[in-house]
Amino acid sequence: MRTIENALYLPHSAARGQPSALFDAARRFVPSSVDIRGTGDTPSWQRTDWPAEWAAGLPADVPEAPEETYLFLGGAHLHYGHFLVTTLPRFWPLIQGRGGVTTPSPTPSPILCYAPAHEALWQPYRFAIDILGLLGVNVRDIHAFEGPRRLRRVVVPEPAFREEAFAHTVFRDLCLTIGAGCYDPGEVDADARPVYLAKTRLAGGVRRFANEDEVTEILAREGVEILHPEAMGFAEQVRLFARRRMVAGSLGSALHTALFAPPGRRVVALSPGPQVNPTFLLVDALCGNTVAYLHQPGTAETEPGAFGSQQRLPDPRAAAEGLLRRMERLAAGERRGALAGAWSRLGRLTGRGPSAT
Repeated sequence: MRTIENALYLPHSAARGQPSALFDAARRFVPSSVDIRGTGDTPSWQRTDWPAEWAAGLPADVPEAPEETYLFLGGAHLHYGHFLVTTLPRFWPLIQGRGGVTTPSPTPSPILCYAPAHEALWQPYRFAIDILGLLGVNVRDIHAFEGPRRLRRVVVPEPAFREEAFAHTVFRDLCLTIGAGCYDPGEVDADARPVYLAKTRLAGGVRRFANEDEVTEILAREGVEILHPEAMGFAEQVRLFARRRMVAGSLGSALHTALFAPPGRRVVALSPGPQVNPTFLLVDALCGNTVAYLHQPGTAETEPGAFGSQQRLPDPRAAAEGLLRRMERLAAGERRGALAGAWSRLGRLTGRGPSAT
């Protein structure tokens, strides 16, 4: 954590055509305040240059923020996956350990973010409201300014997780603190029926398989329950990961929900490429999960439509069979025998020809 005196908070402005930034008294951007992806040091979206129009100094009419000290927690990325792995990792100062149990901690200072400046603007992003609420934070108490502000003092924590780069266990502690209010410890692993988290009803997003519906039709016939995360509340999704002994899906941010569930989840994910983004592997390591990533050779890019990218599986049936085989293999590794009964029907498709690998 770094304390900066006499800082400048500069929010995004379409008029300026520049993204947000936090500068110290020497007009240098604060490195720990920026979001970085990967192992480099280049900010992924914030500006790092002092505004050219203020070369002679900060204008006298830039107002001072009302609070003496703020806790700066970065930018509110209001996409589910990026909120989890980019925004939330700065919130670790809001938990504290007591006798080995991590609990929400009283906020040390008013929270300052690059975020919606009015509570009503948060409403379309119910997941963010729910997640912060479980941490004891009401979005109406998050400070955000629509214009530049002088800050007398600001405390800036380093992120506890960086996409594609590193993870600290305090981030896992934070997520477990949030998730603890979503399920009862007695129901962990209570449901042996496997579930597949599908993107087939999404109107738009980052990526998906264009013919995933052909995969889910086969899985459903073989006893796998098909669910759609966008139709579920945050707590409901966490409870799903806690209760189910087997979760499958295509690669995407819905799988990051495992961060809030108990350790040792079993997951099978269908990947569009042979290489898996390191962010997913970091999540797996933090959670202590057993995860199999399957890729079907010949998967090709197709028209993206309303998605950032869209792929087509060359053989959806073989992909479904590969998922079933790998789920059964993970189930066979269970020390308890209760899961085996869920696979009596699924086993009919195992042992067939080439599929996902």
